[in-house]
Amino acid sequence: MATLEHGDVKQEIITLIDSLPESDLHAVKRYVQYVRDLQDPFLNALANAPWDDEPMTSEDHVAIADAREDIAAGRTISAGELKEELGEN
Repeated sequence: MATLEHGDVKQEIITLIDSLPESDLHAVKRYVQYVRDLQDPFLNALANAPWDDEPMTSEDHVAIADAREDIAAGRTISAGELKEELGEN
């Protein structure tokens, strides 16, 4: 079985991509980005990091419930309003 050189593999991949319908290209792009990102130690560590290593406290649960009530009642401000309030505009 003959082995393909690096350039040959790239050309074969390009040929395969060219033969795909346009509707499949987004999925191929995401997969290629995923494979590329596996090579980045930071992104790899980030992807494999635990979501949160601290247990939720009763205060956390209360704060989340309060926030959800505020959102449901419309007691929110936009990012632009927050920037203005903080003097960042």
